[in-house]
Amino acid sequence: MTNDIEAIKSISSLSNGKTVGGELGFTFPEVLEAIRQCTANKVAVLGVEIFRVKADSYETAKMSGYELPDQDWSEYVKANNALAEEFVETNPAGDQHIYVLTTSSWREFCKVQEVKKSWSGK
Repeated sequence: MTNDIEAIKSISSLSNGKTVGGELGFTFPEVLEAIRQCTANKVAVLGVEIFRVKADSYETAKMSGYELPDQDWSEYVKANNALAEEFVETNPAGDQHIYVLTTSSWREFCKVQEVKKSWSGK
């Protein structure tokens, strides 16, 4: 499945390629600009994972842990992305690491809400 951020050239062009799972992987410090571009394009960064790249696999090095209450989308994006940026700045990783951003655009968020309604039968 393609995420909306893959279609945004100012974000995808900062990527260092894709993970085995098909997600965009970013190196430091490019990941910081990717988060800023997500903010500019109203894409929320819901979480950040740092992986150590090994010869034949990825090893989880660190994961962010933050959650915000629902609010106006623009404010939600700004608040989430500020926390993502802070996490990356306090956890700079070396050349053997990549950052994977868990993201959601407004369109993706609405689509998830529709699926949740169909599951609940409402």
